[in-house]
Amino acid sequence: MKRILILLTALTIAIILSACNNDKSAEESKNKEANTSEQKQEELEFTEEEKVEDDTSVAVVNGEEIKGEDYNPIYTQVKTTMYQYGQDVSDLPSIQNQTVDILIEQALIKQDAEKAGIKVTEEDAQKELAKIKEESNEEEFAALLEQYQMTEEEFEKQLMDDLTTIKYVDEQFKAEVTDKEVKEYYDQLKEQNQEVGKLEEVEDKIKEVLVNEKQSQQLRAKVDELKENAEVEKTL
Repeated sequence: MKRILILLTALTIAIILSACNNDKSAEESKNKEANTSEQKQEELEFTEEEKVEDDTSVAVVNGEEIKGEDYNPIYTQVKTTMYQYGQDVSDLPSIQNQTVDILIEQALIKQDAEKAGIKVTEEDAQKELAKIKEESNEEEFAALLEQYQMTEEEFEKQLMDDLTTIKYVDEQFKAEVTDKEVKEYYDQLKEQNQEVGKLEEVEDKIKEVLVNEKQSQQLRAKVDELKENAEVEKTL
């Protein structure tokens, strides 16, 4: 199940949490605590007004049009993820704007990946989907689709985008981690939790975390660069 969530919402969660962390103030934090308390007592709902017609344009990126059929699944993921992380989901225009921003960034990554000769095929996505189904039982997979209000076809399409991003990051951004960085990270973990195992037992996991952090930073910088040089128009 962990594999599914990493692939399905990796980029979405990263962008949402980054935005939330950057926009916090002391007063806002207090308000969010109050909102979170109230939110836990309410069910997450989606109205028909929040959906966009499949053929409606939401943005144009370097001449490539993004439509409602791509917008709706991402919107559901964004709102659901925000809700799960205790964020305010009552500001629908804000969620709409974040969704379009994510779609624009995904388009920029896909376009740059194509220029670099990086491509993920339907067969690649189908193989990954088969692995996901093998690692999770049918009930878990069905529950995930229901949670994000996705069909299996929409999930597979999203999977292709996420696999493209993963392949793009792996091939374009190289990150080296020193023994000193691993030791410093381990020491921090040890301060927080004395039950952390010996360094040699968790060293590989720490390296993986640090590499992912560095690659994420490189990806963020690259996307910002692509944005500056792109022709982007929001049409929603």
